[in-house]
Amino acid sequence: MEESIRVREAFHKASVFLSPVLDKGMEILARSSAHEVHLCSQAWRRRLKRLRGDDETTRTAVIGKALEILNGIHDAFVTPYQSPDNVKTEAIEGEDPSLEDAKRRRMLHALLDLISLEGIYPSLSSGVGIPLQQRVISVLPAGVIAKQTTVHTSIAPRNISLLRHILEVLLNILLDPRPSIQSVIRGRILSDVISGTADLAFNPTIKSYDEQRKLQEQFVNIINDTPSAVLLPILSAFLQTDTTAWFKSTVSSQIAQVPLRPGGVLQTIMFLASQFAPSLGQEAQSEPSNGPHFTVQAIMQISKLLSSVPQQVEPSVYLTTIAPQLLTLLDGDDPDLKKTVSYTIGNGILGKRTLGARGTIGHTIFVEPLFRTLTADLDQSSMRWMMQYSGFENIKSSRHEPESLLEVVVNHEEIDLAIERLGTLALQHPNPGLVKRIVTPILLPLWGLACYTKEQELKDLHEKVMALLQTFFSISVGVPPLKKLVDNLLWDGGSTWTYSSSSDGHISLVKRIEESNGHLNMVRLIDSLQVRTELFASLLAADPSCEESTGEVFLYVSQRWLVQPSPEDKPQQLGESESIFQRLISAKVAEKLLGSFKDTLSRHPLRILDLIKQVIDGELHSLGDKSPKQSQASGKPSLSSLANIVAPENVEDQDESGKDTSESLSTAFSLLSTVLASPEFSISEQVKSLLESIKEKLDRLIPLLPPALSKPATTSSMLLEIQLTSQEHDETKPPPPHIADLETHRQALSNLNSNLPPVQAEGFSLLTKLIINSSPVLDIPSTLTLLLSIINDISESTANEEFIYLNAIKLIGTLASRHPRTVVKTLVDSYTDKSEQRTLDQRLKIGESLLRTVQDLGEALTGETAKILGEAMVTVAGRRGNKPQAQRTRKEQEEKERRHKEREERKRQKEAAMSGGWKVTTGPTDSKDEATLADSDSESESPEQSIHAANIVAAWAAGAASDEEPDDLRVRASALSILASAITTNIRGLGPAVLSSAVDLALATLTLEPAAESAILRRASAVLILDILRALDKIGEEQKGANIGFGFSLTDDGNGGNGMQSSGPSTIGNIPSMLRTLGFVESREEDVIVRGHLRVLIESLEAWLEKALMWGIEGLDGEPRMELGDRIAGLDVNPLAGRGPSRPRIEEIE
Repeated sequence: MEESIRVREAFHKASVFLSPVLDKGMEILARSSAHEVHLCSQAWRRRLKRLRGDDETTRTAVIGKALEILNGIHDAFVTPYQSPDNVKTEAIEGEDPSLEDAKRRRMLHALLDLISLEGIYPSLSSGVGIPLQQRVISVLPAGVIAKQTTVHTSIAPRNISLLRHILEVLLNILLDPRPSIQSVIRGRILSDVISGTADLAFNPTIKSYDEQRKLQEQFVNIINDTPSAVLLPILSAFLQTDTTAWFKSTVSSQIAQVPLRPGGVLQTIMFLASQFAPSLGQEAQSEPSNGPHFTVQAIMQISKLLSSVPQQVEPSVYLTTIAPQLLTLLDGDDPDLKKTVSYTIGNGILGKRTLGARGTIGHTIFVEPLFRTLTADLDQSSMRWMMQYSGFENIKSSRHEPESLLEVVVNHEEIDLAIERLGTLALQHPNPGLVKRIVTPILLPLWGLACYTKEQELKDLHEKVMALLQTFFSISVGVPPLKKLVDNLLWDGGSTWTYSSSSDGHISLVKRIEESNGHLNMVRLIDSLQVRTELFASLLAADPSCEESTGEVFLYVSQRWLVQPSPEDKPQQLGESESIFQRLISAKVAEKLLGSFKDTLSRHPLRILDLIKQVIDGELHSLGDKSPKQSQASGKPSLSSLANIVAPENVEDQDESGKDTSESLSTAFSLLSTVLASPEFSISEQVKSLLESIKEKLDRLIPLLPPALSKPATTSSMLLEIQLTSQEHDETKPPPPHIADLETHRQALSNLNSNLPPVQAEGFSLLTKLIINSSPVLDIPSTLTLLLSIINDISESTANEEFIYLNAIKLIGTLASRHPRTVVKTLVDSYTDKSEQRTLDQRLKIGESLLRTVQDLGEALTGETAKILGEAMVTVAGRRGNKPQAQRTRKEQEEKERRHKEREERKRQKEAAMSGGWKVTTGPTDSKDEATLADSDSESESPEQSIHAANIVAAWAAGAASDEEPDDLRVRASALSILASAITTNIRGLGPAVLSSAVDLALATLTLEPAAESAILRRASAVLILDILRALDKIGEEQKGANIGFGFSLTDDGNGGNGMQSSGPSTIGNIPSMLRTLGFVESREEDVIVRGHLRVLIESLEAWLEKALMWGIEGLDGEPRMELGDRIAGLDVNPLAGRGPSRPRIEEIE
């Protein structure tokens, strides 16, 4: 009871103190500040008479009294005589129920607002704290707080003693471990406390080191006690353009340390994602219910922040601290978070040499454990990063397969986790360089795992591994990795370990056991040869440079199969069975390539001819001067020797060897005849010399061949003779000059058609090179159509991958720099969408492409290109758009929603009319709607605000209310923005006609479309005129006011127009008339942003009037002459008068 009396007395003092401010009916509130209001209080009047102080003394006295009352309320809640039971209960239940009283909370807010706005804000140094307009709205009545007058810049706190006293009281309350009103203070003025404490603790102009050290400790305590979700918005609000350097450094340091907190990484990601949420289009309307939309800009900013090591922290300590949080999110189920974290690790951390190179802390944490897992080389450090943060802490206890009792080196959970992380890092975002870095060192383990899972029919794991391998070979890695797979086609593990599968379909790495019968193991591997050759062919087909790679690989395996090595070249370390086995693998691969890539090989005859020459050389070297009969005993292995692999080594079948020789040579002769008889075969100098060498050796070989081979050999020799002696080939045809560009173009198109972001990024890179080199193989309309199809692709995979369409937009800008008219006209036609074939999002994305194109063109935006763009943007931005199909679709959707609501309402009425316990259920719609309504009622947005926002978006889609079938307001606003960007880029290129139309359009929009939903149009219109003025001002400053052929008229024609009739086509607007129009619009404007733009525009136009007079007209001596032209009427001046021949004016008389 005693505690209740103390609290009541404390709040009574606050009520008496605040009553002159909070009581209604005081007229002085409209014109007085808080401390002036308190002068009306009798008690304060008597006290201030004794003080006889000035305004600053009054302010200090009022703030001191407010602090005394606030401290008294705190003491009332933490009185020492409370019983232990009460203290315990209060600590458990949290905030005292007395604080829930609305009147008392309002008093606390009023005290805190008074202390902040009249005490802290006026005392801070310049560039510290958040702007006053961004602060929480005060509960004090309007006019109570003194208006913030312009004060002189001060690098030190303006009132150190008052600021120190305020913070001393507030910090004592906030840092008191006993609960009282801390939550109210934090929720109301935490940002003010932080900025004030930082000003006293870190301001370099204050030299009291002991006091600063204490305040610095308190600053750190306040920061540490503030949750990350609350702290990040406050700290980010401090980073303004006019923030002083030392304060910005202090705040940035604290922001960089937020990820080091428990859960700080997730809080940082969610905060930055909310700051870069989309503002227009369907993405803004379909916000995910479980969090903000992750845009590309947000992901890049998140990566930049999380990969930036704070200055006071070592990189190893920083990454070791945030790595568990990153790995937890990487292994989670949220696709947006997985994509964001994979980009942060792949581009932000591994992309930096100091953090991600081999041997650094980033590589050790994120890459090395994956390598060691798949190569069965796990150590304690790698086990920590693989298992501790992924939910598999207890699996290390079992290291034996229960069925086979094999010693397990790596568990199946570890393998699954490693493959999952590799896929997330490599496939979630376009980074071909990262794919090469993380796949190349483990190419063979991935290959072995892919083959083993295929043989064991483990579909899920096989698809994940193959996705990695196909992505790797789809980014032009060259021929060496393919040769490496050919050399290790039957690779099934390392020297000490191999793969093993359990009955439940799990794969683990187990210790390899030496088998007693090696031939049985070899036979088992041969059984998998067919599967592995098919997988190899699929990987080879994924290579964009398949034309080149196939020929090289075919030549490589055919040499090992068909060419008889010389005795000195034979590997001594291999036994005869191993050598036969390797050649058997080569034969199988060559056979598969001939069957799958016959057309590809025929387009590269030089490689086949080289192979034929090597086969003939080998046979000629083997036979030597022996007779055909003796040559049959040469024991040459091939496919037909497969049955003899397990036979005794001393068994030699001369008939079989003869078949081997016949097989090699007959294959070579058949290939040679096919190439020579091809109608597309042409002889170059290189091919001619090779044919001559083949014919010379073939003629030497024919006498040594058996009859079965001599006939095809003779036929081949005759074909060679015909080709070499033909008169048609006397003048050899030069190779096509752009054959390499054709191959690059084909490769780029193949990459762009892939579904994997890294592969598509490689395609964009190749296409960019062709555009920059102005390659003649490019068909500009087709290329542009392809890029537009990528931008307009509405499939789920592409729509969610902003990296792809942003790359396409960037490439369109590059293409426009080479072919401006074609690109601009195509984009304009798609943007205007007269046939109504595109959605709103597609048009906005095309508008984004136009914006990028305009910026890339620069000074090249001129002539017909500029005219096409300018006129189209004026047309779209105006009210000339006619979209009947879009409006019909919108109305049909609205009618459908209306009928749905009516059905739901009738159903609810029917349920209400039924007796208790009965309910009509038609589906899960009700619960979903209720959940949606509950989600919408959040602290950040009330249901009324949500409904208002939904109405605004609907009004945007409906267009101008006065038009019958109008265009979407968002597209019109986009067109105004594109036109403003074009004006800023090259105002001369657009010319006076487009500029005059732009000014008329902007003024008409400001005047005739005052509705709330049209605010975006009015904002863009004000910015458009301001950009025109700034562009003209920039040219005027550069050329010292020289005539550029057009400009604004300074003469008031008095007819309310823009002066076009009196000043000719060189005048784009009449400033006096514009000022009258803008003044009228500003007086009725309700949108705060539009009103601010209009005020800046009016001031700029007034300044332009003065500057135009000061420029004058250049004299002969280079000095300005203050000529007024040929029209003088008081101060009405027309500098453009007399600069061109006068034109007759025709007027129609009724």
